[in-house]
Amino acid sequence: MNMASAIEILWKQALKTFDGRRNVGFKLCQKNFDKLWNLMNKITAEDVNLNKQVLDFIQIQSAPMCVIDIFENKDLTISIFILKHGVTMPMHDHPGMHGFLKVISGAVQVNSYTLKTNDDHIIKSNKEIDAFRHRPISLHNNSPACVLTPRDKNLHEISCIEGPAAFLDILSPPYDEDDSGNGPRPCTYFKTISSTSCMDLPDIVEEVKLLAFEGPPNFDSESLKYTGPPLM
Repeated sequence: MNMASAIEILWKQALKTFDGRRNVGFKLCQKNFDKLWNLMNKITAEDVNLNKQVLDFIQIQSAPMCVIDIFENKDLTISIFILKHGVTMPMHDHPGMHGFLKVISGAVQVNSYTLKTNDDHIIKSNKEIDAFRHRPISLHNNSPACVLTPRDKNLHEISCIEGPAAFLDILSPPYDEDDSGNGPRPCTYFKTISSTSCMDLPDIVEEVKLLAFEGPPNFDSESLKYTGPPLM
């Protein structure tokens, strides 16, 4: 009998953790969530067949980013994002989602933001919103996965500081998936319009005012085929 691959084990745990995630009254089991995080921390570039050939190919692409879709259903999506050296993925949100980001090659710097309001998580374009910016973190292939929740560190901006940099991403539920009957979840982009430094909180660098807008200008991506172990 074939041994299950690391990515297949991760996938099965993700299915277990987020099954029925869109349903009203869904309760996340912390034990399953922690187990998924631990499995995510062990994933390597080899586990998804992300080799030097792919990374070299990325460098000659014109697009700043490449995306490899591994799996998607109504509860979750698993993908690999690869950023070219020096590229920054613009600040964006994950409305009502949980997510994990695990660097498997290169290095990125992540600026995360937590919204100060608890209002409806779908933010209208051109709306100004208050948030906290957390202390930036640098992640490489030995760093644990960083986590976002519907409330905590839900917005982020990711810069490639040693590239190309690749990270495995699990999001639940996916973008555009219906939010318990409230319509699809769009991805909204943000820019900082003002900031005040924040000395008294250890993890928070500043309070910021953000402006929401649709679609990042001139930030396109190339799709690549997943060539790692199958998930069945």
